[in-house]
Amino acid sequence: MTATPVDLSPARLDREAPLPLYAQLEDALLREIRETGLQPGDRFPSEAEIQDRYRVSRATVRQALAELEASGVIRKAQGLGSFVSVPKIRHVPLLTSFTELASSQGFVPSHRILASSVEESPAGAADELGLEEGTRCRLLRRLFLADGSPVGLAETWLPVRALRGHDDLFDRDRLNEGSMYEVLQSPPIGLVLDHAVETISPGVADAASAELLGCGPGTPVLLIRRLTFTPDGDSVESTRLVFVGDRYEYRVELQRPESGRWR
Repeated sequence: MTATPVDLSPARLDREAPLPLYAQLEDALLREIRETGLQPGDRFPSEAEIQDRYRVSRATVRQALAELEASGVIRKAQGLGSFVSVPKIRHVPLLTSFTELASSQGFVPSHRILASSVEESPAGAADELGLEEGTRCRLLRRLFLADGSPVGLAETWLPVRALRGHDDLFDRDRLNEGSMYEVLQSPPIGLVLDHAVETISPGVADAASAELLGCGPGTPVLLIRRLTFTPDGDSVESTRLVFVGDRYEYRVELQRPESGRWR
């Protein structure tokens, strides 16, 4: 971590524009981060420095910085100031593949197939998929990367019967290109993935996972279970995901219920 502030040249903020000043300031600071080549760990200017440079109120500065912190662009360290964060992939509440999600946020996604084989489903996966224990399933183990850096691991069970006679498309060499969801939804399989249920819990990386993810054993991780369904309600995917906590985040927007429903 460096402790040297980077000199940011103030952009012009338009006080007559419909876009609020704090949002203009947030955009200006994001642009300066890119243009000056700030790296994760570099110190960010203080509230007073930003206020002086951009000639805005302390409240405007604080709101802009709060937005940057909520977006994972900066992080605050008590008594030390603000620092540029390691870029995080942000989960969105949509049924998308890792490839689609990472690409939409400006990352270059890739994956590595660690294992691909047809196995008898264990009790846990079989129960989630509504199958009898021992039903033949395609087991996939994958390592997800963003901009070449490991981000997460996935263990997936797919019922062979749901693959409509095209289980060979999931051979290790063939699946190294493209996403699993792309293969499932495209011809000749042509599944319609309608919705999914996810369960999220905290955990720590074990030694084997830590080695693959490039972190230390005991590093905080997000543990996610995803069960995916067709429009008819058939479960066709059971996946357990492990994401490194400082590289992936869940952010959920909440709204108050309609007036009068809860009191």
